[in-house]
Amino acid sequence: MIRGGTVLDGTERPKFLADIGIENGKVVMITSPETLQAQLIIDAQGLIVSPGFIDIHTHSDFALLVNNKAESSIRQGVTTSIIGACGRSCAPVNDDTKDLLLKDIIGYNQCLPVTWHTFEEYLSELEKRGVAQNVAALVAHNAVRIAVMGYEDRAPTTSELEEMKALVQESMKAGAIGFSTGLAYPPGGNAETNEIIELAKVAARYDGIYTSHLRGTDGDVIAGAQEALQVGEEAKIPVHIGHFCGFFGNIDETMRGLRMIEDARSRGMDVTVDLYPYFAGANPLMAFFPQSIFSRDWKDLGRAFRDTTQRRALAEEIRRSQVGAFWFTRDDTMKRIKLFDVQSVKNQSFKNKSVYEIGQLKQMEPLEATLDVLADEENEMYSTGAICEWMGELDNYTVYKKPYHMVGSDGIALAPYGDLAGFKFHPRAYGAFPRIIARYVREKRILTLNEAIRKMTSLPAQRVGILDRGVIKKGNWADIVIFEYEKIVDTSTYEQPSLYPDGIKYVLVNGQVVVDGTQHTGRLVGRVLRHPVKDS
Repeated sequence: MIRGGTVLDGTERPKFLADIGIENGKVVMITSPETLQAQLIIDAQGLIVSPGFIDIHTHSDFALLVNNKAESSIRQGVTTSIIGACGRSCAPVNDDTKDLLLKDIIGYNQCLPVTWHTFEEYLSELEKRGVAQNVAALVAHNAVRIAVMGYEDRAPTTSELEEMKALVQESMKAGAIGFSTGLAYPPGGNAETNEIIELAKVAARYDGIYTSHLRGTDGDVIAGAQEALQVGEEAKIPVHIGHFCGFFGNIDETMRGLRMIEDARSRGMDVTVDLYPYFAGANPLMAFFPQSIFSRDWKDLGRAFRDTTQRRALAEEIRRSQVGAFWFTRDDTMKRIKLFDVQSVKNQSFKNKSVYEIGQLKQMEPLEATLDVLADEENEMYSTGAICEWMGELDNYTVYKKPYHMVGSDGIALAPYGDLAGFKFHPRAYGAFPRIIARYVREKRILTLNEAIRKMTSLPAQRVGILDRGVIKKGNWADIVIFEYEKIVDTSTYEQPSLYPDGIKYVLVNGQVVVDGTQHTGRLVGRVLRHPVKDS
């Protein structure tokens, strides 16, 4: 029993005091305080009792296999993570192209071999290892395309497209909740819109959703949004746009994009967005390079980066590309990209330095200087992290006020120890959800607490079709977070990202306590939430 808490049930209902009875993992009673008795009593007087947070946008696909306690996520109140975002997932796997897929998986760690092939086998691996939070998975375009075509920059043949459609169908039958794309980087960016539409149609037959990291996020977010809406319209599938915002505080672009979405919604399209509560994103630095650079063998690339003549030629190749011209031809954009997660001892002095600053320190042209730094990262070259300041505060506030916006961390389930301890990703991995309440509700009053809770619970639950979670009501699974409203706050920063938040007292997953004060109980009671299979 949770006794005497102030309940915000995930809907628009005003807060109320109640005792909550839990049995066999589910809520069985919600009554007036002091009316229930139980074997285990959690005193929630003076605390907020909310549905567990549902993170609509994560990259924990591989991390949850390595770090199944999911500390950085569960400790901020996230009881369900949606994985497979931005076109990146751990399955399907083709042994002939596996090495290419491993380069694409965010958070990949050699401590765990990839032994699965199908999406079903991947989900079964998650279940076998156990996990502290619930997981629902998207099948990702990059994995599907790599399995069939590797990184080839061309349209698929008719037979290749049929093979990709079969992989999406197999994944949907295994329980994927939808199909995701990452069209701002290879290999997903090599696909034309019609390919995406054909694959999305397969997910639509199984009542899946389509989610996208927009193609336009190398500067033209409007073109990317238009494409996502086209996919939704022609494939007849609900659309969810990840980390939606205009570039560099361009509020006019943000507003124009939101009007496009609202026009589509007024026509009956089902369109939603997510956005995390920070002004900078995180990516491998190589994601800012064109496919011609990214797809090369890293040993050959490392040697080329060390050779002055070859390095200069590669820098010019990057600048001539569409994506490189946007990021590496102006000082103002090069000042926004900072190296974040470097491994080489020789490179530690460049950590948290921008591409522009690296050029000054090495007394070289900035992009060439950065390629020289990358050469010393050797086998970590493809995962060398960068933080890019690409959003503005007014843009975030504007998006957050929209009723079709929900919260997604775009993060990874990490821990400050163990095999993933060295992966210094972004403060959002540890603090996104508490930050919503601390900054957007309590400090800035952009949202009411009720609105914020809905964006983190019932709205994402409805979006992905897990309707027995996200709301505290009789018969629903007891995924619950209990926190102190006046003290909940994120503590992680870009300089020290691996810090747990304050103010969260308890986290329950399927009726069992996983976080008790400052302790993780070690219980692996999460479930893989497979999308119900519908006859197509």
